[in-house]
Amino acid sequence: MVKVNHIIFSVEEHCMKIPVLLLTSDTGQGDRIVSFLDRYNVATCGRAAEAAALCREHAVSLLIVTHRLAEGSGIDLFTGLRSEMPELAGLLLADRVDRELLTRALDAGFSGVMEWPPDPDRLNERVERLMRMAALQEENTRLRTLLPLYSLGEQFLASSTEQEVLEGLLDAVVEQTGAAHVSVMLYDQGEACLRIAAARGMDQDLVHSIRLQPGDQIAGWVFAQGKPVLLNRDTQDQSIFAPLLKRPEITSAISFPLTMRGKILGVLNISQTDGDTRFSDADIEMLGIVCSQAAMALENVRSIRIVEETTRMRTLFEQYVSPEVAELLIASDANLMGLGEIKEVTVLFADIRNFTRLVQHLQLAELRAFLNEFFQLFTETIFSCRGTVDKFMGDAVLAVFGAPITLDNANLTATRAALTIRQRFGELRLRWAHHGEDFRTIDLGIAITSGRVFLGNVGSSQRLDYTVIGNQVNIAQRLAAESSSCQIYVTEPVRAAICQQVEVEDLGAMSLRGVEKKIPVFSVRGEAR
Repeated sequence: MVKVNHIIFSVEEHCMKIPVLLLTSDTGQGDRIVSFLDRYNVATCGRAAEAAALCREHAVSLLIVTHRLAEGSGIDLFTGLRSEMPELAGLLLADRVDRELLTRALDAGFSGVMEWPPDPDRLNERVERLMRMAALQEENTRLRTLLPLYSLGEQFLASSTEQEVLEGLLDAVVEQTGAAHVSVMLYDQGEACLRIAAARGMDQDLVHSIRLQPGDQIAGWVFAQGKPVLLNRDTQDQSIFAPLLKRPEITSAISFPLTMRGKILGVLNISQTDGDTRFSDADIEMLGIVCSQAAMALENVRSIRIVEETTRMRTLFEQYVSPEVAELLIASDANLMGLGEIKEVTVLFADIRNFTRLVQHLQLAELRAFLNEFFQLFTETIFSCRGTVDKFMGDAVLAVFGAPITLDNANLTATRAALTIRQRFGELRLRWAHHGEDFRTIDLGIAITSGRVFLGNVGSSQRLDYTVIGNQVNIAQRLAAESSSCQIYVTEPVRAAICQQVEVEDLGAMSLRGVEKKIPVFSVRGEAR
């Protein structure tokens, strides 16, 4: 019978912690030692087999052994345990300590020896010191185990396809955990669900049939929440996921999110049916390292694919344009230098305010990441409204509506695009505010003008720029510079075209730098109710 004292159980614990284990054949002696060590969780047992089982199953930091046991010498029994668990720390209690006993104890691997009965203060001091040594040794062992995992990143990044990355992830997980069943579920944007993209130890018909919505079942919850879930058979009844466990033969399982830069790509699921195997926090930590590298490789492969898909367009422009413009230029049989026309269009200009201050305080890599997110949301919004991103200019963007794709009401389309950009920029700013307070100070100025401009190629045979030129471009740029608090300023022609669908406020005539006459300006409040 194993006697466990001062053990506290909680739903969050994956295994019961036993920092100190006492191996003694004398019950009275054991009770006395436990009373001395009342600030520790101490378990007592009387046989070596029980001690071995407890050390294997629980996080035992220190084993205290009395020299005289019913089974024989405490030194001999500890020698046997150390052969199986070389990291185990031990303290020997003996009736009399001489040089011979001390030498034998140290040779057996004991970290200390004390005479019986020990002074309670000295015993606590010795146990505390040995516990600190055990914790340091455990941490060193953990680091030696985890550090080689970082080399997997090179293998993952050498993959040229998503499937190669996923197969490499499965290989690494099986090697590290010995899991019998492993699967990777990725989120399918088209079907708006999680699907198994790669698996080991699973029926292929089942693999192809499984579809999960975010939030459904355990894997769906992990995807939605971005938090791992660990379940072991002996504690799973305490879990909130107990009603979702459909396979009673599974003894241990983990679902772990695949995350890259705050975006969850999918979920890794591993499970074991071996009754003697259970996963722990150490496995969670290991999966965190492996999955982060795999997610980085997935993003890398996807980025390379995007670059390859847009190479022809970038060769023509060396900047982002709408797919319609790219198709127009690729399909055109005309001289590219002669491609252009004077046309009535709507111009949208957006400029990040207080950006100079941001540049002075940010690392270049972080600055680039923020700008990429801004340009991405801008481009996605413009393209979804069938507009053209003319160019990126530092921290500003110029877009055109109504050409080369004709729109029924280019002014209204541009205004609605501006409202969406304003909303998404606010979300972007709030999200990046967690990186630093400087992001709370940035602002966005947006202006929309309408009129006749030249739209076409400008440049040389070596370098072409499909762009828009005209006074309306200058007015949009100057007007955006006057905007603050993410206001959207529009000119009179734009107001006249949108006033039935959008609420606007008259701001009066403004003097703009470089513009001879004052310009009537209006501020867009939102969609009319």
